[in-house]
Amino acid sequence: MQPQQKNDRHRAMPRMPLEVSRSSLSQVWFVGSVCPFCILVLQSILGKYSDNLQQAWAWFIPTVVPTLSLMVAVLGSAALGEDDPRTVRSDFYTLARRLSIGYLVILTATILLEPFSPLEGIKLLTASNYWLAPMQGLVVGAIGVLFTTAKSIGKADEGNEHQLG
Repeated sequence: MQPQQKNDRHRAMPRMPLEVSRSSLSQVWFVGSVCPFCILVLQSILGKYSDNLQQAWAWFIPTVVPTLSLMVAVLGSAALGEDDPRTVRSDFYTLARRLSIGYLVILTATILLEPFSPLEGIKLLTASNYWLAPMQGLVVGAIGVLFTTAKSIGKADEGNEHQLG
């Protein structure tokens, strides 16, 4: 192996501040959740789900509220503390962001495309768990790392105590 190739392999990955990645992902989630929320409110007011209103909301709330609640809690806690010097690899942040956007787009599309589906109303929302649940698992896994990693990294990483990912 040539010396230049060996050095390229060990080159540090670009990093970004953890606080910036959390803030940016929170914006994606809050903006991305507004559209399906508003559509569901309008559909509820207009009687779309009539006798199944509780089922429609029982389907929607777990798709976004736990993640939004985690984000609010972590951002709120950070707002009361000192600046966090930790960083995260930019490629991991990008993965979490793309997974989040993809999930929120498919969630919104599920509601928007219902009039064109042979499955109506609650039947489509129930069926959508087959594609939304696996995606949500991936998204929550990526977001969980960025929003639940403790400040104390441990003795094994003493030289890299400010780096995640």
